[in-house]
Amino acid sequence: MRSRFVVFVTVCCAAALAGCSLTPTMPVPEARQNLPESYAGPLPDSLLFALPDTTTSAADDRPTARDTAAYRALRWWTAFHDPTLNALIDSALVGNLNLKAARARLQRVAAQFRIARAPLFPSVQGSGSVTRQSQPANTGIGGAIGGGGQQFPSRFSFTTYTASLGLSYEIDFWGRIRSQRKAALSEFFATAADLQGARLAAISQMVSTYFQAVALDAQVRLVARDITLLRDRLALTRSRYARGQATAFAVYQLKQQLAAARAQQPDLHAQFHDARTRLALLAGAYAGWERALLRTTGGPLGPDTLRLGRVPAEVPLQLLGQRPDVMAAAARLEAARQRIGAARANLLPTVSLSSQVGLQSSSLEDLFSPGQWFSNLMASLTQPLFQGGALWAQVEVSRATYKQRLAAYEQTLLTAYQEVQAALVTYNRARERWRRVQAQVAAARNALGTQRLRYRRGIGTYFALLDAERALVQAQQRRATIQLALVQARLGVHRALGGAWTDAPPPSDPRLFH
Repeated sequence: MRSRFVVFVTVCCAAALAGCSLTPTMPVPEARQNLPESYAGPLPDSLLFALPDTTTSAADDRPTARDTAAYRALRWWTAFHDPTLNALIDSALVGNLNLKAARARLQRVAAQFRIARAPLFPSVQGSGSVTRQSQPANTGIGGAIGGGGQQFPSRFSFTTYTASLGLSYEIDFWGRIRSQRKAALSEFFATAADLQGARLAAISQMVSTYFQAVALDAQVRLVARDITLLRDRLALTRSRYARGQATAFAVYQLKQQLAAARAQQPDLHAQFHDARTRLALLAGAYAGWERALLRTTGGPLGPDTLRLGRVPAEVPLQLLGQRPDVMAAAARLEAARQRIGAARANLLPTVSLSSQVGLQSSSLEDLFSPGQWFSNLMASLTQPLFQGGALWAQVEVSRATYKQRLAAYEQTLLTAYQEVQAALVTYNRARERWRRVQAQVAAARNALGTQRLRYRRGIGTYFALLDAERALVQAQQRRATIQLALVQARLGVHRALGGAWTDAPPPSDPRLFH
């Protein structure tokens, strides 16, 4: 009998080690099968799905110059060449409350993964007990053998001391526990991708808000300059009108322009204050915190011009695959697939082993004597027979969840492709507008220089000088607006690509990514 039990346990353990899984193999999602090889459409800078060669030498794992270039490219916001922005983003990466919440969610999911993995290992419990029992001699076994008479005591009293170690283990014959572990691991990867998405969102919001403040700061200063020029122009026009050299319509027209310029000021000041205080909020601080940082970095809020290059013709990184939302959707799809296997395994028998070894004695002094040991070993097989259809319903729930996650994954993939293509077109058009407005500002500055020279030589009028200066101010106002549009378009490309692109392959040292 004992040999049969040993054979049974051996067979169960061998089957568990060989393993079998009821997780179904699913076809590649249709949207992924039909993924175009490149971006179609009128893109001056076409962006292809070029994958890097990530093969590295095992002989030397030290970071190389190429690794450093890749690491710098991952800090994609440095392309704006603004130390103040870099300092703000560094503060946001530390203090942003949405990021802190995302990190806490990742820690929770990591703990849930360890919980799901724990049943793969035996469960061991230690216990100790003291039992004191006293009963009449004519009850129980004593009564059955005639206890309570003259030859027996009237009561039986005894004490039992026990110290034991118990072990229990479920043999994962059908792969249910392994499927649950893989599902939990996939959920961990999905939550890690969500953290990267929250990081990208926090950085993007900081960049967008900062350059809104930059544009509004420029607009406030330019409107103030325009008001000064209009006041001078109005004073001269009134003087000319008094001498009969200008019409009343010209005076009223300048008054209207001056009133319109002054009307812009309160709204611009309010918007500028709102943008600046939102910088503090994004860094997880109270409004006013940004003043100290801006004083520390010194100077105005940002640069007057941008030097943003074009997107390279080919990007040697996975484009859609590096987007956090695509990574999260793919990981959650895999988790749903693994849960189908776990639900199917619940329909089949479970095999469990349990054993207990320990010491037992009626006196505490003899408890640790070698002869007081005891042991037991038990194997059990449990087959669910009737659960009111709950187990089959759970299989259907897991299949429906997979279909839902599949649709979400394909939608995410299609949306990502569309967003990248739209972002590239928008950015190229914004760069075009930026070049034109830069030429406009340069032409207005040259015209002002000419009028200033003519005025100094006495062959030009002060009116022409004021008009030329106003033309330059208006061109600079347009440039401030288009500069913000250019930044937003560039930001859209970074969001669509999930962050950065670089001509260097990914670092061979993964620590550079952290």
